[in-house]
Amino acid sequence: MEVVEIQIVGRRYTLRSERPPSHIQAVAAFVDEKLCEVAGGDPAAVQRDHAILAALNIASELFLLRARNDELASAVDGAIGELVERIDRVLAPSAPSPLR
Repeated sequence: MEVVEIQIVGRRYTLRSERPPSHIQAVAAFVDEKLCEVAGGDPAAVQRDHAILAALNIASELFLLRARNDELASAVDGAIGELVERIDRVLAPSAPSPLR
């Protein structure tokens, strides 16, 4: 577990995480950006309500990405199923031709 220092709206935090420091810093930068966004670009103006709005925006993005991921996974499953059926048809033994 590594110790990582991050900064969000001008305040420093020291975290311990099993994730790589670069990941933690990227997440912190994303949260900082969202907080500043809902506070009108002024980090000093961030209040609890801004944090809640930022959390809602981040959660909304997460939900949208999960839904898109589910759609893509379903499309991939369908395409794989079709390919398997095609392969099965090609590899299936031909029906014996009637003897004359």
